[in-house]
Parts: sequence; structure tokens; C-alpha cells
Amino acid sequence: MVRETPPTPLVKKILYQHERNNHFGIYEYIQVNLAYSSSRMASNRLTRNQVEEMYRTKRLTASFEPTKVDDIVEMMNHFICMRYVIDNVTAPLTVSFIKQVHHFLTYGTYADQNHKTGVGEFRIKPDKLGIPPQQINKAVADLIKIYERKAAKLEQILAFHVQFERIHPFDDYNGRVGRILMVKECLRYGIDPFIIDDKRRGEYNRGIAQWDTNPEILRKVVCEAQKRFQNKLDTCRLMQYHRPPKK
Repeated sequence: MVRETPPTPLVKKILYQHERNNHFGIYEYIQVNLAYSSSRMASNRLTRNQVEEMYRTKRLTASFEPTKVDDIVEMMNHFICMRYVIDNVTAPLTVSFIKQVHHFLTYGTYADQNHKTGVGEFRIKPDKLGIPPQQINKAVADLIKIYERKAAKLEQILAFHVQFERIHPFDDYNGRVGRILMVKECLRYGIDPFIIDDKRRGEYNRGIAQWDTNPEILRKVVCEAQKRFQNKLDTCRLMQYHRPPKK
């Protein structure tokens, strides 16, 4: 069984920026872009500029189009959730951790207030996208047990994600939980992180559906996302080295 892993240099930098609430760094990049892209895949209609404004100022400038209250709640929840995830980025995956991620994402949403989803709890009703509810607890526990046997590589992280989405343990927000877990595990094991662009939603979903017969589809989507993330890291390094000297 893999224990808590020591933080990598990238994780140390992210934790440092997180503790100091630094803007324009890689921590903010993860917060804003993961919240925007992952939520956009799930039909949240806030723009990237709105998400960035919310993250930096906790305010939202009125737009010409009506804004759903739920979109705002979901986005703020995502920021809070990622703070929790980053604080625990080196810890092993557990059922309770995954449920806590779901709790942070869904608390106070329309689905929560109208009891359409169990906040932080696995679903108890049948779902055409997942396995029968009575099998969920064991399926998720077994999935984690197998995954945590040894240090993961990218292939194991993707395979875990595919199986998690197929189990579909929650009433809603499964995709967002799963995508957060992928980022966490990449950071945990020193693997190039990635944030899947919402414009690649079709290929991403096709990659999950066809993983058993053609895993290259999902690998390609992830590889493209890793390159974008690496470009951002390179940009952050350049900005760091080209800061004007203090007077």
C-alpha cells in the first residue's frame, strides 16, 4: 500500500503560492482553469474572465445575459474544493476523501437544496450511466485498493479515471470529481499535470467510452493538455526570472 508521498518541487511551489494567496502563479492557473474548463464541460455558462474575476475579487461583474445562481455557487465551491485538495495533495486516495471532494463541490447547489443529489454520498438510486447502487461502495473501495498498491504512472491514473466514471458513484458531479482527482494524483506523483479543455469534451468522452479498445484517444487528449500546462509553467518561470529588481 502506498503511503503519503513527499511533495515534489512543483507541489512545494503550489503550496507556497496557496498559503500566500499569490495571483498570476501556477496555483491560480490551476484554480481558475480547472474550475472553468471542468465546469464548462458540465454546462456551467460562466466565462473564463468571469471565473478569474470571481477567484481574485470574490465579485462578479454583471453581464448582458442572465446568470444562473447555481453557476456562481458551483464555481465558488470549486475554488474551496481545490484548496482542500491542494492541502491534501500528497495523501493517498480514500473513499472518505472522494466523498469530501463531492461534498465541497455540491454543497448549497440547486441539486443539494432540492435533494436531487446526496451531498458527499454515493447514489442510492439506479442510474443508466453507472453500476447498480448496491455495488458502488465495494466497487469504489476495490478500485482504490488496486490503484494504491504501488506508485501510479499516467496510465494508471487514466485507467482509474475511466473506471471511476463508469462506476458513476454519485447522482451528479462525477466528471468534475474525477477530473479533480486526476490533477491531484499527477501532482502527487510528479507527473506532468493537465487540465482538459472544454473544447475537447467530445474527444475526452469518446476516449473514456473507447478506452478498452483504443486508449490512444484519451492519451492524445491528455498529452495535448499536458503540453498546455507545461507551456504555462515555462511562462511562469520566465516571469519569475524577469521581475524588475526591488528598489
